[in-house]
Formats: sequence, C-alpha cells, structure tokens
Amino acid sequence: MKSTYSQRLIKLADLNHHQTFFAGRCSEYFLESSYFAVAQYVDTKDTVLLVLHGIDFKFPIFAGDIVTFESKVISVGRSTLTVYTKMYRSREPEKIAADGFATFSYLDENHHSRPHGITLELETDEEKFLQQQALEVMEDSKRRALAMNSAEKKRKDTL
Repeated sequence: MKSTYSQRLIKLADLNHHQTFFAGRCSEYFLESSYFAVAQYVDTKDTVLLVLHGIDFKFPIFAGDIVTFESKVISVGRSTLTVYTKMYRSREPEKIAADGFATFSYLDENHHSRPHGITLELETDEEKFLQQQALEVMEDSKRRALAMNSAEKKRKDTL
C-alpha cells in the first residue's frame, strides 16, 4: 500500500500551556497528511472529511522536535476512504507518538456521496490488522450517529 509522508518542525507557536505539542495543531497536521494519502487515489476537489475517529496520544512532543506524519489509505467503502495516520519523531520511527483514523467521502457535483471504484490490495499482516481496526471505528461511528439521530428525534417529538 502507498504511504505518504510529511514532516513538521515543532515551534513555540505549536505548543499548549504545558509547553507540549498542542492537540489542535497536531490534528490540523494529522488531517492534512491523511488528505495527502487520499489524494493518491482520488481527486481531492471531490473529497471531504466525513469523520475524524480520533487521535491517540502516547507521549509528548516538544519544541524543536521534527515529527513525521505517515499516512495510508487502509480501508475503502463504496464512497469512503479510511486513512490510518501515525506521527513519530523523525529520528525515532519505531516509537509512535500519536496515531488514529480519519474517513473521507468522495462526492459528486451535488455534494452527495458517489462511488470511487477504488480497491485495495493488503500486503502485510499489519495492514490487515489496521484495516480491521478501521472497520471497527467506522461501525462505532455509525452506531453513535444512529443513537444521536434517535435521541434528537425523541427530543423533537416531546416539544
């Protein structure tokens, strides 16, 4: 599978009040890298973020660290592409500082989902494991969305 890589120098402006890499800025770079992975398969002008499933932070990053974001499309649906992204200090690729999944939707000119026709060839056991995780987070997102829609409907019915 194709991976994309992007690197960032963490500067003082990227830090939070604890003097570690701010989660909001990390999310921005994380999604940008995920988008780069999607761009290897489809035209990004027809693509939008559907769900950021989460980013799990494992240890802090500090000013002066150079981090690498490595992203790859790990699962596809009819109109969706789910990307796994991991972040690590560039000199320590074996130590993942943060990772997570994001799902993008492929759209038509009316902003409705449309089939992208992408198929994936999983090459390694790690990719198979990550694809299974991606499918699980997608199912969890669908369950949460259904529950929220149901709760909203009940709230409107009581008004």
